[in-house]
Amino acid sequence: MAIDQDKVCLNIIAGCYERTVLGYEVTYNEKSEKYSIQAKFTDNSHIGYVKTIAASNNLLASGSTDETIHLYNLQSNTELGTLLQHDGTITCLCFHADSHMISSSEDGTLCVWDTNSWDCMKTLKGHKGGVNSIAIHPSGKLALSVGVDKTLRTWNLLKGRAAYTTNIKQAADHVLWSPDGELYIVVIEGVINVYNITTASIACTTNCKKRINAVTFITDRVVAVGGEGNNISLYEITKSEVTCIHDFEAHDNRIKGLKCVPACTVSGKPSKSHRWLVSASSDGYIKLWSLQINKLQEESPSLLAKISTTARLTCVTVRPTVKAAEAEKEKTQTKVTMALDERKASPKQPAVKRTKALSEHKGGKSKKKKMKP
Repeated sequence: MAIDQDKVCLNIIAGCYERTVLGYEVTYNEKSEKYSIQAKFTDNSHIGYVKTIAASNNLLASGSTDETIHLYNLQSNTELGTLLQHDGTITCLCFHADSHMISSSEDGTLCVWDTNSWDCMKTLKGHKGGVNSIAIHPSGKLALSVGVDKTLRTWNLLKGRAAYTTNIKQAADHVLWSPDGELYIVVIEGVINVYNITTASIACTTNCKKRINAVTFITDRVVAVGGEGNNISLYEITKSEVTCIHDFEAHDNRIKGLKCVPACTVSGKPSKSHRWLVSASSDGYIKLWSLQINKLQEESPSLLAKISTTARLTCVTVRPTVKAAEAEKEKTQTKVTMALDERKASPKQPAVKRTKALSEHKGGKSKKKKMKP
């Protein structure tokens, strides 16, 4: 039975060890006044497990241990092709609006992609070993990366080159900008270090006493953290300290992925007072939580919906509905997009575009491929 698109509130996409990309829709039933998560598509194009996944308003990208990035159009529900630039496991993917994407790999490089042509505009080199995580500043002017070489690197995306390197003495697992772009956090095992963007130095730090597998911002100064345990913890960041303000049991196994978006109202517009938190766990469940921003310390998040995927989940991402995405875009008055100079791609063919790439990678005939419902 087809799902009424007017009632779709959110798209959730997850990757797993079973080499599959799983797509779901969050729907709202006006009669019962309840939310539910329903399966939308599955895709088995990867030949290695799915390690990272990212979505923009219209696009989806998945990265795998098979060293490829698979591309999808979420509007038409079709595969676009495969990117073959990297020579190692794809470790992280980040979109900036619908115009650019950055990928990182165990080969030590970052690639900046033009999402219109899927040409590799620039390959950023500098890390002496694999890159673990990347983050794009909300302005699109800067990017951060951390790797096994125990460095934190800042990249000037306007000029397409390294800005400076910080030796952090340990290999970091995650790096993340705050939504307002005024600070960033670096996660090393169970420790969260908060950096001041002005001084590029650590402003405050906290030890979560468990390995952190996933982290996401709820507000400009509150982060949700999940890791080697059943609980999700909320930490508030001030100028001088990071404090745990709430902790709640979310799953029956370790947390593998967290993503937060403004809650979607019945009218389809983002809520100003609530956030939705999506969690994915090794227990196979994806859950949708509602958080009231002004009561994060007093009230536990309420569970809106959950679904058992029966898969060993590795990562998760979300895509707001078209109405919510457009409203959020209108809310932001100034958007600075990346403006890298046009440069030729490297001698190695950076991308085998569209469905031809899929057919060559899979060894089949060239044709446009729909994702399985």
